[in-house]
Amino acid sequence: MTSLFGVLNNSSNGLRLIQGQLGLVAENVAKADDPNRSRHSLEQTSDNQGGTGIAQYKRQVDVALRVQLEQTISEESGAATTADYMRKATDLLGTTAGKPPVTDALDKFETAWKELAATPESTVAQGQIVVHGEDLARELRRLNDGITSIEKQLDTDINQSVEKLNSALSSIDQLNTNILVTRGAGDPTMEMEDRRDSLVREVAGMMSIRTVERADGKLSIFTTSGVSLLDAAPVKFTYDNGQLRSSASDRDLTGMVRDGKLGALLELRTDGSVQDPPQPASNLPGAEILRKLRSQTQAIAEAFLGSTKPGEPTSFADAYNSANPVGEGELPNRFFIGTGAGNIEINPGLLSGDYTVKASAAAGVADAMNAAGRTINADGLRATGLSYGSMVSTVIAQWSSNQKVASEQATIATDFKAQLEGRYKNNTGVNMDEEIAMLQVLQRNYSAAARVMQTVNNMLDAIEGIVR
Repeated sequence: MTSLFGVLNNSSNGLRLIQGQLGLVAENVAKADDPNRSRHSLEQTSDNQGGTGIAQYKRQVDVALRVQLEQTISEESGAATTADYMRKATDLLGTTAGKPPVTDALDKFETAWKELAATPESTVAQGQIVVHGEDLARELRRLNDGITSIEKQLDTDINQSVEKLNSALSSIDQLNTNILVTRGAGDPTMEMEDRRDSLVREVAGMMSIRTVERADGKLSIFTTSGVSLLDAAPVKFTYDNGQLRSSASDRDLTGMVRDGKLGALLELRTDGSVQDPPQPASNLPGAEILRKLRSQTQAIAEAFLGSTKPGEPTSFADAYNSANPVGEGELPNRFFIGTGAGNIEINPGLLSGDYTVKASAAAGVADAMNAAGRTINADGLRATGLSYGSMVSTVIAQWSSNQKVASEQATIATDFKAQLEGRYKNNTGVNMDEEIAMLQVLQRNYSAAARVMQTVNNMLDAIEGIVR
């Protein structure tokens, strides 16, 4: 039979428990809008005799859904990054603002040659050829410079992502230590665990990961390919010369990082042509975009600079160079000079006025410009039966199509992530209706426990009076 002192003790413990629960409910309500906040609670177990046991702090966690969410975060972050850089590529090509500049320059250049073929004596037509020829060369150089600019953006983005990854891993390691120490002291660790989960999601945004919670409460993190990110100590990553390395290994880890922003950036930036031995270009639209852009832009420039390929129509350069007669003051050959997209330019003699365009080349060049049957064989693109115009439009169409697919995939991934985040928040986060209902229950329980204590105290006073 429980004594009055036992009842008093149980009531006192109950009051302290309810006070702690009220404090947690108040915190839950105050931080209900925090997306990283899980629902915190304080529960008391019963011993074998039905008495009160140990009060335990808990937080609401859905492990299976959390794992799925972390993987989805990785996939969404990677898809969004790929879509962003594919958009940069199409912006460079000018597909998002009407007629692409390189297409416009080429069309005007071709039209000018046709006008000169129709009126060989026209100085205006000759002048238009020089103007539009320089526009075309300038546009190819702009594309080449733009690719270099995207490369610099990629390198900056990769380095910043590596720094963010290193910082998150270091912070998680520190939280692991703090959680271990705090648990040892018997104090609650839910706030620190929430913060750790938030940082784990940051890491998941960088790459695909898996986590392992140790018996002592520490969290270890690995990539899905098995590379350790955080176990006994956090790994520190560095990026240099196109290679990702860690403090735990001297291997190049670039190909071992999957999904996430960093995984997508590395895939976009990779260039298998500089490896030993050189590797063929990836078939994935979002991989090696710098390599593919450079190669395809270079192929267009070489089509104007180079000689006729076997089995193809006469090249622009051969059509101009071989034309006769050469009139007085006319440029005999080498309308365009340079070695590729990076330095192609119209012959300085034409720009300075020292020479004029060779009128006898007009008909042959116009036919060469319009002739189909050319081939483009560049990294990421092979097509046949092309004219100069369709060569350019084929390149642009491929990038436009790939960008559209990447954008759609990013939208799907973003929507799915939002759905999972909503489910996870509903399952583990703070529900205001539930907290208010709990608050009312706790208030009633507190009043009841207080009344029990008051009744027991009155009884004890009465007994003390009788004894006297």
